[in-house]
Amino acid sequence: MEQGGQTRIELLNLKARHGVALGGVQLMKSKREALMRDFFRLMKDVVDTRSNLTTETEQAANTLFLALGTTGKDALSSAALACKRDISLEIYIKNVWGVNVPEIEEKPMVRSIEARGPSPVGEEFLVNETARSFERVLEAILATAARESRLKRIGEEIYTTTRRVNALEELLIPSLRKRIRNIERSLEEREREEVFRLKRFKMRQGSKTATKPDPEYFPLGR
Repeated sequence: MEQGGQTRIELLNLKARHGVALGGVQLMKSKREALMRDFFRLMKDVVDTRSNLTTETEQAANTLFLALGTTGKDALSSAALACKRDISLEIYIKNVWGVNVPEIEEKPMVRSIEARGPSPVGEEFLVNETARSFERVLEAILATAARESRLKRIGEEIYTTTRRVNALEELLIPSLRKRIRNIERSLEEREREEVFRLKRFKMRQGSKTATKPDPEYFPLGR
């Protein structure tokens, strides 16, 4: 860090920077606490959605195996192709405590039998149930992805904020305090020197006044 001059102006500048650094630490700590509250709340949601995703996936797999056993692979593949569709999702940015957090749109994926395409007449119950089960899996995936993306971004910001706080508390602020103490000691020494020189000057002036001859005792012309 560049050293400034040992002057009162430099001392005032350093004290101002020290105050700003202390205020910044407090603000970042408050931000970190708020982010950590959101982090642990989201952690619970992620655990719940992950558990739901596991449950839905297991149920969909069981339904798929039953459908394969009753209708066969060809019939199930044909129904899957008929139910094929494109899905568009919106991903936008939300500001949370000054942090840009990605938000993934969550919308219902489960369709009615008529909306899937094939005629429900003649369709095996397990075929429709398999389609419905995997649509529920898709919903669970979207819910999990939305929460995990927020959790990851908030966790990254907590880590970054913690590093900044540590840098201020362990590097910048101690350095500023050291420089402030050095300048204060230097200025105090200068003040003592000035007082000492002033006293010496007064003593010399007083000594000269005491030894100067009085003109009344030494009149001119004598």
